[in-house]
Amino acid sequence: MLRSRLFPILILLLGLGITFIISYSSLQDMKKLKWQEFESDCQEFENKIQIQINSNTQVLYSSAAFILSSDTITRAEWQKFQDLNKSHTELPGIQGIGYSIVIPPNQLSRFEQRICDEGFPKFKVFPDGKRDYYTSVLFIEPFSGRNLRALGFDSFSEPVRQKAMVLSRDSDMAVISDKLYLIQETETRKWPGTVMFAPVFRKGAPKQSLEERRSAITGWVFCPFRMDNLIKGILGEWDVQHIRLKVFDDNLLIPEKLLFDSDSVFNIQHKTAAKGEFNLPMNFNNKIWTLLFTYYNRDNYLFSARIARIFLGGTLISILLFILAIYFITARANALRIQVLNDELKKVNDNKDRFISVLAHDLKSPFNSMLGFSELLSENFDELEKHEIESYIGLIQSSAQVAYKLLEELLLWARVQTDQFPYKPEKINLIELFKSQVDDHALIAEKKNISVSYNPTKNVFVFADELMLKTILRNLLVNAIKFTQVGGTVRISTSKTEKWITITVSDNGIGMSPDEISNLFDVSRFQSKSGTANEKGTGLGLLLCKDMVLKHGGKIWVESTPGNGSKFSFTLPEA
Repeated sequence: MLRSRLFPILILLLGLGITFIISYSSLQDMKKLKWQEFESDCQEFENKIQIQINSNTQVLYSSAAFILSSDTITRAEWQKFQDLNKSHTELPGIQGIGYSIVIPPNQLSRFEQRICDEGFPKFKVFPDGKRDYYTSVLFIEPFSGRNLRALGFDSFSEPVRQKAMVLSRDSDMAVISDKLYLIQETETRKWPGTVMFAPVFRKGAPKQSLEERRSAITGWVFCPFRMDNLIKGILGEWDVQHIRLKVFDDNLLIPEKLLFDSDSVFNIQHKTAAKGEFNLPMNFNNKIWTLLFTYYNRDNYLFSARIARIFLGGTLISILLFILAIYFITARANALRIQVLNDELKKVNDNKDRFISVLAHDLKSPFNSMLGFSELLSENFDELEKHEIESYIGLIQSSAQVAYKLLEELLLWARVQTDQFPYKPEKINLIELFKSQVDDHALIAEKKNISVSYNPTKNVFVFADELMLKTILRNLLVNAIKFTQVGGTVRISTSKTEKWITITVSDNGIGMSPDEISNLFDVSRFQSKSGTANEKGTGLGLLLCKDMVLKHGGKIWVESTPGNGSKFSFTLPEA
């Protein structure tokens, strides 16, 4: 029964467990897929930066080739070339395309005067100071606005730019400088930037070796970047609300190396905690930028439609299986219960059939006696003596009493079986009840000189139906006197165990064998037995006692051995 009750619960728990596992697995798959999409987006953006840098490189190389195409390039020609090239309009982030020329120290004054004569009377290479090596921004387009500040700037005088220019010259490649602030920036707000340099060598000069390249250098074409403009131009439709991008110079992720932060540029305040980070180093001609992507998940996977469908569907299926399991167990239990009831009903019917058969046999004997003696009286009345007539009448009366008592107890037993016998439990004092029962049976005990006693010395109370309790005691006392020899003893005693009172009726009579004991309370083995003085019985008394004791929730049993008497005990609830 316990296993049957646990089965539906186990089905429910198993179903919910499987649902949880599938839901959790789907949740992890969604997170993994979303992370893969995030990494793919990061890779795509890194590719866009690489493409943009390569495009800028080609612009510088084409500008360097343009300078080498003629011995003299005027400012107007530079402007026209860059307009046709569309470098400063098509490429995001570029502040301009410029050319910085190398000036030997002994030619510095002549160079400054030449530029002044071109219409820039205040022109001067800056910053001031004597140096072994001078460079000056000669051209820059667009030549307007903040770019005007760059004219005459000696990039080689500043260590960060000088480092990039030297690497560019020595490697004959386009090189990106470390983090710096552009000369075009104002004092009020400075944005981090960088400059890309490409070398310009003297036309026709050899440049195979390092020394040849250093001797042949005539200048650099360059393009300065403001990192916020560069990255913003590349980002396009980038989801800055949920993906934060930081660009660091080199591979050190420290504030001093920070070139770009999308949160600062776009003034973003994230409302959720970061779900993860992805580092992506980018290498351009041995210059490393580290792209740090931080992912802020905008989706609540737990409440996604897919997870909800899986969880609710699995839960519903689990509940349906639980209900089906309960139905199955209930149906199976009902079937078993019906089978048990059918078996019990069959057994009861069989017992009743045997009981009626035995009862009919027991009723047949007194009726045969009454019919036989009454027939003798009817046929031979005139011939019989008075004492013979009196004897026959006595036998008829005795048989009638036996038949009446049997019928009376049969009716009482039937009423108990059909719950028509009134059951009204109340508090009963056993001492008073024992005294009344002993007094009621004193006459039949005296005929056999049998002593009947009871031993409680103080009041003992039970919660029982008084009429039923009297019937039980009467039957047990009658049986004890019936099967006890002349001069014997019968005793009523009590004992207490927890909330129950045990009442025992014992005698020192003829006792019973184990086989007789096993048949006492079995209706299918209904039988009667004559007492020590040939007293007649109905055989129903103990069956009545058993049913009435069970009605009180108690139990009844017997202890006996042949020749050593019997002890009938039963329990009743304590009041």
